[in-house]
Amino acid sequence: MRLPTLLLLPLALLASAIPEADPSPDTLPEPEIGTTPTIEARAFSRPQACAITGGATYVNCRTGPGTGHRVRQALRKGTVHPFWCVVSAQCVTVNGARNCGWHYIRDYKCYVNGHYTDNSCTLARLGKCGYDDNKAAGAFN
Repeated sequence: MRLPTLLLLPLALLASAIPEADPSPDTLPEPEIGTTPTIEARAFSRPQACAITGGATYVNCRTGPGTGHRVRQALRKGTVHPFWCVVSAQCVTVNGARNCGWHYIRDYKCYVNGHYTDNSCTLARLGKCGYDDNKAAGAFN
């Protein structure tokens, strides 16, 4: 008995291999002990807990990446916050050192200049802010 070709088509589709989807940023495998993770792997280790350092008793967290944006939140020196990404924007010079990175806190929807966060907040660990991060913050409102 011979089956018509059209009846075999659904069976062929079921038997074909389905490509695996790329892992989401939240499911990237942890690097092996003793190895250094790649920049790509570190860029997705969000949020990154970073302490507020430098400055006076409080550091301004602004609605946008620059000193011209209004202050949304005052963060106490020594406190730790979950930072999500880095935007390169207005450069700030403190004691002769220049820093153009503004670190984003999604919880408060505000930015802190890199001068005022500890060494845990780096571009390699946080990654650049992309469209979704900026959308979450509002267009630098």
